[in-house]
Amino acid sequence: MKTFSQLIILYAALTAVSCGSSQDTALAKSNARFIVLNDSSGSNFITFEAQEVLPSTVCSWDFGQGLGTYEGKRVTRYFPKAGSYDITLTMTDGKKKATGTQTIHIQNDSWYELQHEALWWNDEFNGPEIDPQAWNYETGIGKWGNHEWENYTNSAENSFIRDGKLVIKAIKTGVGQKIGDYTSARLTTRGKKEIHRGRVEVRAKLAGGVGMWPAIWFYGTAAQPAYSELDMMEYVGCDKNIIYTTVHTSHTLSGKPEDKITASVSNLGDVEKNFHVYGMNWTDQGIEFYIDHPSNVYLTFNPEDKSDPQIWPFNHDLYLILNVAVGGDWGGMYGVDDHAFPSEMEVDYVRIFKK
Repeated sequence: MKTFSQLIILYAALTAVSCGSSQDTALAKSNARFIVLNDSSGSNFITFEAQEVLPSTVCSWDFGQGLGTYEGKRVTRYFPKAGSYDITLTMTDGKKKATGTQTIHIQNDSWYELQHEALWWNDEFNGPEIDPQAWNYETGIGKWGNHEWENYTNSAENSFIRDGKLVIKAIKTGVGQKIGDYTSARLTTRGKKEIHRGRVEVRAKLAGGVGMWPAIWFYGTAAQPAYSELDMMEYVGCDKNIIYTTVHTSHTLSGKPEDKITASVSNLGDVEKNFHVYGMNWTDQGIEFYIDHPSNVYLTFNPEDKSDPQIWPFNHDLYLILNVAVGGDWGGMYGVDDHAFPSEMEVDYVRIFKK
């Protein structure tokens, strides 16, 4: 679940449609009681979770004030502006129905609202399955250009939702120490959620162990023949607790060390045990990378000459990739520790804002 500062149990008033028979037991357990979980980051994302829900119960949420309706036992809603909001939960089980309404109070406009940024898309991973409207699987073995050892699959063993998080799990399936003896997952938003400007924030806890190579990055081919890749976060388990960020263009790939655009961060504590927000703000002026808060910028790419696509290929859409590689030229430079498996990257949310 998300990181929350408060847990408020709301015993909402019930409006029941029932015949008063012995079958009312199901309705009694499917009452409109829900809890409100306030995000401790102060980002104005609030999670609502229905309680005592039967498998056959449909939960519908109405947030009023034009904020829309949603279905699901657990939903997260963004409230950009300060104010009071009436939240209504309706539970339906066959012909039986229960409703409950509670008012929540948002104290301040969100930080993003104050920057004139609107939420464009987010995935809080509250549903039972990975959303096929947002995510694709890239599958296969030995075709990723880095001599990696994993076989990317679309199996539920390698990627799934657990406790409100996306889990990408690397597993040792063979004897070990060679290509194909490991499985993992590589999810992308290609053709579904692509951007060429915006603020991206991904909250994640990283897969660890020598040979692990989790990454959060953007890639696309629309700028070809110019190369365009933005590595928001790369982590290799052999460099424990050091986060790397890199901008790749045709110019930076020329082989000259002075042309590289990269940075590392090593003061985050244990990134394999703790969640951090990996952020990127991509504007007409340049691209900033930060951790945990937009004020913590550690790498900026803003070349003066943006007319040359070899230097600035970032006027075209890129798509997000989340993956955990095993081995490879970088991730496996000190080998692969077979005792590290299984190893998981957990993603709490993906949020994209645009002006």
